[in-house]
Amino acid sequence: MSKRSLGMGYVVGTGVVLSLVLLVHAVLALQVGVYALAVVCSGLVPALTLVGANYWLPRSGLDGEEVWTVAEWGGFGIAVLTLVNVAVLLSDVTIVRYVPGLLASSVAIGGFVGFLVGAHLELRRSARRLSQSNDVLNRVLRHDMRNDLNVALGHLTQLERTTSGEATEHVDRLRETIDDMTTTTEKARQIDVALAADRRSQRPVDVVPHIRERVDAVRRAYPEATVELDCPDELVVHADWLLGTVLDNLVENAIVHNEGTPSLTVAVERCGQTACIRVTDDGPTIPETELDVFSEGTETPLHHSKGVGLWLVTWVVESYGGDVTFGTSDTGGNVVEIELQTASWVEKQRWGDLFAR
Repeated sequence: MSKRSLGMGYVVGTGVVLSLVLLVHAVLALQVGVYALAVVCSGLVPALTLVGANYWLPRSGLDGEEVWTVAEWGGFGIAVLTLVNVAVLLSDVTIVRYVPGLLASSVAIGGFVGFLVGAHLELRRSARRLSQSNDVLNRVLRHDMRNDLNVALGHLTQLERTTSGEATEHVDRLRETIDDMTTTTEKARQIDVALAADRRSQRPVDVVPHIRERVDAVRRAYPEATVELDCPDELVVHADWLLGTVLDNLVENAIVHNEGTPSLTVAVERCGQTACIRVTDDGPTIPETELDVFSEGTETPLHHSKGVGLWLVTWVVESYGGDVTFGTSDTGGNVVEIELQTASWVEKQRWGDLFAR
């Protein structure tokens, strides 16, 4: 049995035992008075909360060792209050009828407080460790790996000069793969920026020129693709410079994952207090297993997204206070829709010359 299971079993089991004991005291307290019942209920609530840890502790993000440590803190809180109760019972304090319920409630409160202290400390330590690992991964992706890829491209360029025939095709394939890896490292950098939303300044941005620019670029780069655009003359949203990255990734996914002749429609419209940007394509649908990753917000070794583009879109839009939804079009393709908050006329006036058009 893992430490995670043992820790959860201890916390939940302790909560069940304390709840049963306090329920018995609650029945007895009904004969004593309202005050005694209130004392018992003050311990029954934290005891039931410990029982509920079976539901929310697995969703806390703590791993096995951390869950076990939280359980130890809960046990420590129970032990301290139990010793205090023993000291009270061994003293010359006169035991009145509601004191047993008070002692039982104090044990439950002690376990609950210990549990909260342990969870707080472990979550802080987990956050620090996650921040350190993110720093290391970002350095590796943005600096070390990028440098290695540039070196590989240099050697590949030299190799191209000495190859011919079928070998040239392999070299071209290698170059495409390295270019894709380089693009992924850049997206990883942008994800790091997207997650630091509190350090980015948002402002009113007219989304229409950005979309027109991206659509024109796609038409030039993929002349065989059919790209239709339906948008108003102006639609201002809360955003920043990463909005262009969001649009690039939406259109890019619709093009590069289409094995035939791509056909997509980009539609922009005002939906009440939000702006809706909808990209519809006729390519292969995004697998359900991959969509489940985005709806649940976590990846596992068996269920993960194939790329970082859609993660980047999701996190940037969420940092704007918006939302991303994935669906299937009438023709069997994909529909990706993002909703962004619109900016008011007052905000546009306040930003003045900084208003991005």
